[in-house]
Parts: sequence; C-alpha cells; structure tokens
Amino acid sequence: MQPAQGKSMEDSPNEGITTDDAFASPAVEQSLRLSIWDGAFATMMSSLCGGIFLVGFALTILDANALQVGVLAALPVSANIAQVFGSIFIERFGYRRKLTILSVTLGRFCWVPVILLPLAIFEGWGDLRVWFLVVFVGAASLLGSLAGVGWLGWMSDVVPAATRGTFFAKRNKICAGAGMVVVLAGGYFLNFWENLRGREDPFGYLFLFSLGLFLGLIASYFLYRVPDPKEGPAAPEAKRNFRWSGLWSPFRDANFRRLILYVALFMFVTQMAGPFYAVYMIDSLEIDFGTITLLITFATLASLFMLKTWGAIADQFGNKPILLVAGAAHGLIPLVWVVAQGAVYYEALIIAHILSGGIYCAILLAHLNILIKLSPEHGRSFYISAFNTVMGLSVVVAPIVGGLFLEWTAGMSGMVGTWEINNLHALFLLSGALQFVVLFCLPGLREEGSAPSRQVIMQLRNDLNPQTGLASATDFISVRAGQTNRLLKTIDQRTDDWAGRSEAFLAKVWDRLEAKARQTAKPNNEKSENPKP
Repeated sequence: MQPAQGKSMEDSPNEGITTDDAFASPAVEQSLRLSIWDGAFATMMSSLCGGIFLVGFALTILDANALQVGVLAALPVSANIAQVFGSIFIERFGYRRKLTILSVTLGRFCWVPVILLPLAIFEGWGDLRVWFLVVFVGAASLLGSLAGVGWLGWMSDVVPAATRGTFFAKRNKICAGAGMVVVLAGGYFLNFWENLRGREDPFGYLFLFSLGLFLGLIASYFLYRVPDPKEGPAAPEAKRNFRWSGLWSPFRDANFRRLILYVALFMFVTQMAGPFYAVYMIDSLEIDFGTITLLITFATLASLFMLKTWGAIADQFGNKPILLVAGAAHGLIPLVWVVAQGAVYYEALIIAHILSGGIYCAILLAHLNILIKLSPEHGRSFYISAFNTVMGLSVVVAPIVGGLFLEWTAGMSGMVGTWEINNLHALFLLSGALQFVVLFCLPGLREEGSAPSRQVIMQLRNDLNPQTGLASATDFISVRAGQTNRLLKTIDQRTDDWAGRSEAFLAKVWDRLEAKARQTAKPNNEKSENPKP
C-alpha cells in the first residue's frame, strides 16, 4: 500500500541506508548494535521503574486506590500527546537526534523525586504523595514521549527497510530478555527485603528505582553514540514549505486514518483491563512478588521464543495479517484469567502469561512496522505523532473507564458453573469480547504486499509443529556439533603451534644463556691458565 502523500519507505530496499560515505554499511551495523544496547538498558530501567514494581509501590507504600493505579498505568502511553509538539519542532527546525537525547535523559532524571517520596521530607503530605507520584511519572512519560517521535524517525532512516521486521524483532527479543532478567531479580529481591524488613518498608522499592535510573543513564550514553544520517537543522526548503496544516495530513490520508482508528480502539479495549491484571494478582489472589515476577518471566520467554518467528512472518507476509491473527488470539486470553482461581489458579496464570507474551509481542511489532511503512518520508514526524497521540488519548481514557467500571460494579459476585465471577472478571471478559469487535476495522486497511491471514496461520502451524521444531532442534544441534568439532580441531592446531613456538623460544633462550655462560667462563679459564708470577 502507498500512503496518500510522499514515497513509501518500502519503495527501495536500501531506503534506510544513506549514500554518504560516513554512513556506509559498517557504520550502519555499528549503529544498529548501539541501538540494541540502548534498547536493552532502557528496557531494564522501564522494567524496574514501571510495571508491577510501580503498581506495588503505589499500592503498598502510598496506599493508592484502583483509579489512581489506572491513571499511573495510563501515563506512559497517554503522554504520547506530547509527540505533536515534537513533530512540529522536528519538521520546522530539525535536530531530531538532539531533541531525542535531551528529552529522554531529562525524563529519566524525573525519577529522582519519585525516589524521595517515601522519605521524611514528604511525610507530611500523606495521601497527596500518590498524586505527586502521578505528576513525576507523568513528567517522565511526557519527556520520553517527546523523544519518541524523533527516535522513530531517526531509526527509520538508520534501519534498512528490507530487514526492518527482522531487526526490530531481534532488538525487541534482546530487550525482552534484558527486562526479564531484571524483573526476575527485582521480584526475588523484594521478597527478600519484605521478609527482612516487612512489606511496608519502602527502601526495597527505592533501591530498584535507583538502579533503574542508573541503567537508564547508561542507555542515554549508548543512544548518544548512534549517529543520525540526517543530522542537523531542517533543510531550507523544509522550513519554507512548513505548514501548520501538515499536522492534519495523517487524518486526510484515508488509509492511515483506518490504521489510527484501529489502534485507538484496540488500545482502549485492552488497556481498560490491562492495569488491573496486576491488581487482581496482588489484591485478590494475594500472590507474592517472587511468584509474579516468575510469571512475567514465562511471558518474556514466550516473547523471546516467538519474536524471531513473527519478525520473519512480518517481512514475508506483511503486518496486517499478523494484526488479524494475533488480535483474534489475544481476545481469548481474558478467558484464561477468569478461570485463574481456586486450585488451578497458578496453572491458569502460567498459561495466560505464556499466551500473552507470545501473542502481544507480535501485535506491538506489527504496529511499529506498519506505522513506518505507511508513513511518507516527507512529513513522517506528523504521521508518527498522530498515530501515537491518538493511541495515547485512548490509553488515557481506558484505565480510567476500567477503574470507574470496577467502582460501579463493586460488590458484584456470581457463579458460572464452578467459577466465581466478580467485577474484575467481568472487566476482563468485556475487554476480550470488545477485542473481537475491533478486528472489523482491519479488512478495509490496505498494506502493499500483505498476504491473506490464512498464510500466516499456515506458517505458524509449520513453525510451531512439534515435528518441525524437533527437526529444527536436531539441525541446530548438528550444526552446533559440527561447529564445536571444528573449534576443537582449531584449538588443537593452535595448541600444537603454540607448543612448537614455545619450545623454539625456550631453546633459543637456552642457547643464548649457554653462550653467555661460556663467554663469562672463558676469561676465568684464561686467568687460571696464566697465573701471576
């Protein structure tokens, strides 16, 4: 599919590589590696300073209620509204790299007052501390969002279009792995701290947030090292041609408008329940943080396992069929959460997290790829900001609506067979049902080169077939065995070579020492043969 204006990034497989000598392929490869490092450390920060740890901090330390938790959960994505201002700045003045680095780094420093909130200086503020938390996290989110529009435009010019799906799948996989490690370690650390100091002691959370801030600043360093092929101010013609009406160009693009509508509705129906899965585990099931982080690890492992498959499918079949197939599967996951109670709650939660990790990563990958693909080169910042702003508005409203729904249905209880249904379960089921309704927005969306959904299903059946997987694993082991054999032979050859060189070196040293000893002994022998009269 071609966007209404400009040229698609998919027109040329080398669109992401500039012809400038300073940005040749080796430099691009280095930039991609640096971007992966940046993503890994940034993910570790967001994992320690957000998600389950932020929710736990708000609930157990600051006594937040369901509505406040919903607002907190909405902040990171709802702050995408700031991308409108970022897109205006970039299109008019340029300097997207500087804007990105400055904004994201300042946003990370906003966590300093969050770390200070439980300390004595804020002790007199009482319940207002929760709203201070909302303000500080909101400021960090706004600055991070402001950086987002510059980052995505920047990366779209760095990453080659032909391998974009594969690269972002690899990057996301590494980021997910890094996040999994710190979430798992953080959860066990909190368990240890709670057993040592009690559940209401804040310093366990403060340590995690401080570590997250440190890792975030490391991410800023790696981001700083990534060059921009379009570094500097906007071109003079871009400044002359800048029009405020360009802000509305994404909404005049009928096809892009369909994409925006779908994303807005999808994020709304998923995020109206999203923050309350953690509330359900913490408050209703009373699961400790060690178990929760273990469950999150299952989700991350599923994401790591599936991202390579989804990336290859995106490059081969397009992103639209992924949205249809993964979206339908994702709508079924709330059913698993409903049966997560009684004797089988733990098994059900494992299944829910594995399904969520393996499916939701596909949706996020397809969102990113199709956004770049349908955005024209000229005015791309406007398209990115429109996409993320509308999505942000949906995420602002959705958890608030979910929180209000829980308040309106407080005390709701019923039975369906052997399963109890309370207001949280009802919210989960409503979210799942609405996800199927949202899929009807996708058939009208056009993406050039996308295949029918059945081809994605057939490819998944092949990739996930146990026999195919066994054959792949056997091939993998055989290849690794061959590589190991060659490595051992190389080591053996190198060892023999080094041994021979060592022997020759020692022999040479010995000869020199022997020669020097003979020279020293010769005068002494002459003296002994010619004694003084």
